[in-house]
Amino acid sequence: MTPMYRAQILLEPAQHQELERLARETGRSTSDLVREIVGGYLSQRSSDESRRLAADALQWLAASRREIEAVRGAMPETFLEDMREEHDAELSTRAEQAR
Repeated sequence: MTPMYRAQILLEPAQHQELERLARETGRSTSDLVREIVGGYLSQRSSDESRRLAADALQWLAASRREIEAVRGAMPETFLEDMREEHDAELSTRAEQAR
């Protein structure tokens, strides 16, 4: 069993009443409900932090791209398609030479 730590919390009367009602309805202890609520909050906070970090990374990439474009110019929209065609042509040439 996972070790548990005792925590003392103060609740507003309405919070305590609602927690006690939920405990009775679900047949669970108030401690179990509080652990579930805290776990959900911590999980959501972790997800929010991950999304924030991802958004920061995307902003950094966009800024980097703008800097590169300022120095080297924008990449032609057909760049990847042109590179694929060039690569395919090279592979075809090599295949024909191997025959």
